[in-house]
Amino acid sequence: MKKFQKSEAFTGLEAAIVLIAFVVVAAVFSYVVLGAGFFTTQKSQEVVYKGVQQATSNIVINGEVYGDAEGTADVNSGPHGIHTILFSIQLAAGGTPVDLNRTVLTYQNRSVLQNLDFASNIYKPGVQPSNYQWCIVSTQNDDGDTALERNEKFTIQANLSMGSSSLPAGEEFTLTIKPDVGAALPLVKTAPGGITVMNILT
Repeated sequence: MKKFQKSEAFTGLEAAIVLIAFVVVAAVFSYVVLGAGFFTTQKSQEVVYKGVQQATSNIVINGEVYGDAEGTADVNSGPHGIHTILFSIQLAAGGTPVDLNRTVLTYQNRSVLQNLDFASNIYKPGVQPSNYQWCIVSTQNDDGDTALERNEKFTIQANLSMGSSSLPAGEEFTLTIKPDVGAALPLVKTAPGGITVMNILT
């Protein structure tokens, strides 16, 4: 009788099992690679968004910047220096709310580099901030807090002097507004050559 030898070849079932194993491994590997790709893309988007957010100022100036020389007048020569400045701010288009209580104002001229303190208790017209202080003197469309939000406008008054000192005629200065979120907004202005009680700074 003819003797049958045991075959070493794959049967159809064994081949199917191996094929399925390869497909499963490939699917898992593809899922891991895709997941890592999505995660990397998401992180890249977050980095770009944060970069744009930090590089763009959330605050813009609304209108003119005024220099107040009241209180620096001599009987003979009249006002001789800028004492405080006033300006209005609002959110930039698409900007995120800015808490003014966490915002820093820095004043600099040829001889002074000074952070101004926030006098948060002053919140009405007619009350001026003390030396090297700033405050909110009026608001529009606000909800009663110090956060600058959409459609709100705050008028800021900043005292640039210490004691009898004031900003003289023709001198340039920089007032930098540094919110807790977003880029700083520098105001570079020059006192006019002929100072009156109220001046538009250019």
